[in-house]
Amino acid sequence: MSTGSLRALHRQQPWPTRRYGLALSVVAALVGGCKGEAASPQEAVRPVKVAIVEAAASGRTLSYSGVVRPRVESALGFRVAGKIIERSVNVGDRIEVDQQIARLDETDLKLAENSARAAVGAARSRRDVANDHLDRAKALLPKAVISQAAYDSRRNELDAATAALDSAEAQLLQAVNAVGYARLKTDRAGIVTNVAAEPGQVVAAGQPIITVADATETEIAVAVPEQDAGELSIGQVAKVTLWAGPGLSVDGRIREIAGQADAASRTYPVRIAIPAPPPSMRLGMTASVALKVARDASPMVLPVAALTEHAGGPAVFVVDQANMVVRQTLVALAGTSDDGVRIASGLSIGDMVVTAGVQFLRDGMRIRLPEAPSQTPGNRI
Repeated sequence: MSTGSLRALHRQQPWPTRRYGLALSVVAALVGGCKGEAASPQEAVRPVKVAIVEAAASGRTLSYSGVVRPRVESALGFRVAGKIIERSVNVGDRIEVDQQIARLDETDLKLAENSARAAVGAARSRRDVANDHLDRAKALLPKAVISQAAYDSRRNELDAATAALDSAEAQLLQAVNAVGYARLKTDRAGIVTNVAAEPGQVVAAGQPIITVADATETEIAVAVPEQDAGELSIGQVAKVTLWAGPGLSVDGRIREIAGQADAASRTYPVRIAIPAPPPSMRLGMTASVALKVARDASPMVLPVAALTEHAGGPAVFVVDQANMVVRQTLVALAGTSDDGVRIASGLSIGDMVVTAGVQFLRDGMRIRLPEAPSQTPGNRI
């Protein structure tokens, strides 16, 4: 059909039919163009974030929060029962050795002492009478005025009277001591940390009245998780920084590691002794404790984001820098650390590993590196 005939036929068709034919022509042209593009695909080059595998540091530092505590904290109480009539110290007071801190009513104790003194006098009198009877028996026995049995009886009476006198004197000494126990005194210098009784209160023997913290020995109490407790040892050096004064740091040493974990927190209490505490270090202050431990058994650590899974095991993507592609490599893990996961085997020092977007990669895929590999402390391996 000639061009003129087509034009004539087109003129004879109605307008809707001509518009529909034009639309079909446009669709056919678009489909043809898409097939042409599919025939010549180009693989996308994906940009990635990487890090260089480096040897781990020679050690790592464990940081914990602690509280300033005294090494010795004693709850003091009266050794006898009675009514408190005086208390001369309050919380926060500094006390010295042999300082009186409280006193009981001594009325009943004095009466007991007087009774014991009277018992001693009576026992001494009986002893003296028995001694006189024995002296007379000694003079009469050679003359056969008294029998040997009578002499032995008087000697036994003297022995019994002497023993009764000893017992009465011991009871008198106890009564005198009880009067002295009515005055509560300290046996060491320290700081009053708690008061548990007030004047007018009747207390039992041994009931805590005052709590005194020994101010000469100060420690830092920390709670260490069970995964770190095994890496600490007695005598290990610790760096202590007070939160009240961040610029103030002192050195201490681990004095005690609990042999059993706390039942509630499942942590191990650790005590760090401070040989020379500064004047600004007060009991109850909070502190930060840094402990340096030996390095992990694994020399390499990877960020968690670098891990993927291949053949049912952990894997990473190692960059082939010569061909600019990634190779999926299986690795063996050795646990976790503060910086990520520890690698036991599968990598070498100097390998370049993809640390982000591994879910979009596949083995042999072409990649584009950033200008400089990330080697920040958070991404360093």
